[in-house]
Amino acid sequence: MATRVVYSFDKNRKVEESYKFTLPQLYRKIALEELREDDVVREQALTKMREWIVSNPHIRKCRVDTPFLLRFLRFRKFSVPLACEALEQYLTVREMYPSWYKNLDWNDPEMRRVQENMGISVLGQDSAGRTVVFMQLIHMERTPFTPVQIGRFLYLLLEALLEIEEVQIGGITTLLDYSDISTKLYEGWGATELKIIFDGLTRFYPVQYQEIHASSVPKVAISFIEYMLTFASPKLKEKIHVSILRTMFL
Repeated sequence: MATRVVYSFDKNRKVEESYKFTLPQLYRKIALEELREDDVVREQALTKMREWIVSNPHIRKCRVDTPFLLRFLRFRKFSVPLACEALEQYLTVREMYPSWYKNLDWNDPEMRRVQENMGISVLGQDSAGRTVVFMQLIHMERTPFTPVQIGRFLYLLLEALLEIEEVQIGGITTLLDYSDISTKLYEGWGATELKIIFDGLTRFYPVQYQEIHASSVPKVAISFIEYMLTFASPKLKEKIHVSILRTMFL
């Protein structure tokens, strides 16, 4: 993830690219059955979405390459109006909170330090095609990073993951290990900062969270988790599983 890819943000740039679906059959099956995606639907939706971006006076700069637009189309199951709405929300929040969302770069020394100390691993895909992300929260407690630094790193991670088509189609399963944490994990976090990070992770990035497992949760963290869940939609809450046992359950 250390390589930075630079994309044109000129929405009026003519796009000349030939897209070909090259993923294994599992993802073609998921795309068709769950996202309503086939070659014809994809091409028509991309054309309509680009036309909408170019004609929208509120959008000054925006990527119009296929991988980027497919993030939103797959997230909204190829409903072009809903995909455009999700894109607009994404662009709007970047303008509202530039210190959180803009100029994200793996080569930034600050982001490199966070990466080296955050205890986050991308474990690959499971048999259902979901990308599994594992995070040990004790590392957050032991490092002196601010909420903005942690938020920026998590957004940078999502930006990288969403460039992967397997993630766009199969979604993410998140494993959160709360082993050995104390109240120090969240004592310095304000309500506004928590909401910005949570909204960014669950509302403004087009991520399909398939399951979220929180394991080894100590009693001191239960109230914190309950507070975080007040920001979650009913649909997201159904995907969250909390265990106070000392073992991970997958």
